[in-house]
Amino acid sequence: MKPSHTTQLELKVHQQLRNCSEIFLALADPIRQDIIMILTKHEKLNVSQILEHSSMSRSAISHHLKILRQANLVNANKKGTEIFYSLHIEDAVPQLKAFLNTTEKIMASKTSKNE
Repeated sequence: MKPSHTTQLELKVHQQLRNCSEIFLALADPIRQDIIMILTKHEKLNVSQILEHSSMSRSAISHHLKILRQANLVNANKKGTEIFYSLHIEDAVPQLKAFLNTTEKIMASKTSKNE
C-alpha cells in the first residue's frame, strides 16, 4: 500500500476508535459484563430481576445500567412504574467490526512492508 493510503487508514481507525470508546469503557467493567451476560439469557428484565442474579446493590446495578445505556448497549423501556432493560448490541457490533477490520488492514500493510 502507498504511504498516503496507510495514513488515511490510520486516520480512519483513529476516528473509529473514538467512536467505539464508550463501548470499550462500558465493556471494560466486570459487573457490566455480568449484566450483559444476564441480559443475553432474557428478553427483558427490570432492576429487581437483574438483582436476583447479582450480589450488587440496587443503586450499583442502576449506575451500571446507565453506563450501558449511554454506550447504546442496553435499551430501557418503561412499562407502568417499572423500567425494563434489554440487550441492544445491533449498533455496537458493526462499529466494533469496522474498527477491527481497519486495524487488520493497517497491520497487514505494515507486515507486507517489513517482508
